[in-house]
Amino acid sequence: MKIHTLGPSATDSYAAATQYNKEELLGKAKIIGHPSFENILTNLNAYSRDYLLIPAAFKSPKLQESWGDIHYEKLDQMELENCFMTNLDPLVVVKNTDVNNGIGYTHAATKQLLEQTVGNGIEVTTAPSKYDAYQRYLANDAEYVLTNEKNVTLNRNEKIIKRLTPSMVWCLYQIA
Repeated sequence: MKIHTLGPSATDSYAAATQYNKEELLGKAKIIGHPSFENILTNLNAYSRDYLLIPAAFKSPKLQESWGDIHYEKLDQMELENCFMTNLDPLVVVKNTDVNNGIGYTHAATKQLLEQTVGNGIEVTTAPSKYDAYQRYLANDAEYVLTNEKNVTLNRNEKIIKRLTPSMVWCLYQIA
């Protein structure tokens, strides 16, 4: 059994797949991390009879679709097998106090949360994962990032302005 989800192993999706594999499948599944959910969803034929684990919060600016859109659009290609809930690793909004450019990075599903936390005037660029968003924040001298706390190594010029501990609903589909 193969479970396709968002990778790398630092993502919440990969952690949820690992937890599900351990608790429900007794470690019998192979988890395959992809660079984006879009990569999986646009290549479903290549994964026939495998599984897809996707969060109910899925949102794709590239596909201009959310989880609900995908759920109904792909009824002939995927069958919902199971749903479960996990606590996400804590999320943090980090501010680089040496930068004042109003640029922030996060995953598409948490874009509104970052905008709400920081306030008006922020220019948010979305990334395929919160892990990737943190890498882009570091590489591009941005002012803000919303990512998992475990991804962050604070420097002297950075501070956490908000910490959140949300839960997530996960949907496991079998691909036709």
